[in-house]
Amino acid sequence: MMELENFKEAVLGLDEIESDKESLQNPLEGADGNESLLESPEAVELYNQESIEQLSLLKPVEYNEIVTDLEMTEKISEYLESVEELRYENWSKLSHSERMTVLNKVEQQLATLEHRPPMNVESELMKARSLGYQSASENKIALNSMYIDSNDRNVHREVIDTIIHEGRHAYQHYNVDVRCVHESMYEVNQWRENFYNPKYAYYSYNGQKLEIPFRGDLHYDAAWRLYYYQPVETDARKFAGDVLARLEEKGIVAARS
Repeated sequence: MMELENFKEAVLGLDEIESDKESLQNPLEGADGNESLLESPEAVELYNQESIEQLSLLKPVEYNEIVTDLEMTEKISEYLESVEELRYENWSKLSHSERMTVLNKVEQQLATLEHRPPMNVESELMKARSLGYQSASENKIALNSMYIDSNDRNVHREVIDTIIHEGRHAYQHYNVDVRCVHESMYEVNQWRENFYNPKYAYYSYNGQKLEIPFRGDLHYDAAWRLYYYQPVETDARKFAGDVLARLEEKGIVAARS
């Protein structure tokens, strides 16, 4: 428990990634599978060459809807501020089942604000340093039951941080696998590569052997950095951090010590 702060970022988002890549929707197709997001034959050819640099020179992508991170962070922080059960003085009085009800209600609204389908929020007994993960294949966000049950103010903050962080992973998967509503196609292409390109394997810091060009004591540190700085983790960490900073200002969560 005392080591939570030092290891939090290394265990957030231990996502389970779908292995059946054939089930992914072609990112050149719209939600109905017919309308092309990149209309010209030249654009399609360049995309098939997987050249992000060339894609940036094409006609801008036409979205049926667009969501900006600024819009989402503002609306999500405003919503979370309005949830009375999330305030520490009220949260500390809730039972485990009542807290799970609140967390599922929160995920339903976060999904709406992020223009994606909601996931089920479940409680699981995990290792002490694991806060939670998101599984696209199982349509769920799992949180460590030990932290859900804790009445520690710092852990209360981490639970809220984690559900936002894992919800962001669900948003990433929705943009990559189903429909692009994100403001930056470049970022979505980064997420796609991070999730599915074998050349840039999705690094799971907890329990996966990583092949890295370091030896001795540096091996552990390098593995951690590979996990910590991969695009999907950097993005989820930043997004959740922006929301938590707003909640700190309002006194909803404790300041990080």
